[in-house]
Amino acid sequence: MDKFLYLVTEGIKNTWRHKMTTLTAIFSLFIALYIVGLMATAGNNTHKLLHYLRSKYKIEVFFKQGVSNEEAVGMIHSIKQIDGVRNATIIEKEDAVRIFKDQFGENIVDLLGYNPLPVSAVVNLDRNRRDRLRVEPIIKQIRAIGQVEEIRYQGNLISKIERNYKRVIDQLPYLSGIIILVTVLIIYNTIKLSVYSRRDLIKTLQLIGATRTFIKLPFIIEGVLIGLISVIFVFPALIITVEGLNYIISNFSSLGLKLSFDPFVWIWLFLMVMAITTLGSYRAASGFLK
Repeated sequence: MDKFLYLVTEGIKNTWRHKMTTLTAIFSLFIALYIVGLMATAGNNTHKLLHYLRSKYKIEVFFKQGVSNEEAVGMIHSIKQIDGVRNATIIEKEDAVRIFKDQFGENIVDLLGYNPLPVSAVVNLDRNRRDRLRVEPIIKQIRAIGQVEEIRYQGNLISKIERNYKRVIDQLPYLSGIIILVTVLIIYNTIKLSVYSRRDLIKTLQLIGATRTFIKLPFIIEGVLIGLISVIFVFPALIITVEGLNYIISNFSSLGLKLSFDPFVWIWLFLMVMAITTLGSYRAASGFLK
């Protein structure tokens, strides 16, 4: 137990002796972890943004002139069964007259003597699915129902949103991997410099019979301590960032969206940095002792 406490104390002293190197490593590691945490948080909230945008998707289906309200109800029931459709709402001929009057200030029945507006439906798409939502197959299935005169939808906009969402999600793991690699290199080089600065002490310890584990452990503790300090600062930084973005969104935009920070992201970062600092420190110390 005394030997372990001595090694821990030496690891802490190593960190304090090389204050500038340690501060540089902590800051660099903090930036790397902060970026990884931001990307993980963005990944968690991207689906919320997609939900919001998908709630704005709508397909307007206009039935042929001879279709009655009752016939349209049956066809709308078939539309609701299509994969990717969340719900569909009928707009009866009488409702269409009222909507026309609200928009143009004229009663079309008084103008023409009859109601030329067809029964229609507003179709909302599923916003909860994780995979990319493809609207073209849905349109084809709606057309196949029959008695459909016209379909209006924002096909290009929907396709761009879904395509860009998939692109972002696909790229996040690669970007995170690159930053994690940079994090490993930061720890590795920091500990390597620390080991090199005490090469004479290490040689002396080897000459008096100290084991490799005894020599390496203070450097491993030093690396873990650097990682621990960095990840502790990352937690409040991520929360402040998320809250700041929520303030901007709520006060300077019309998005009905609230971002959230999942504490599991910080736990994941903590476990990751502990593993990385342990591995990086071990490799750096081992490389010098060969």
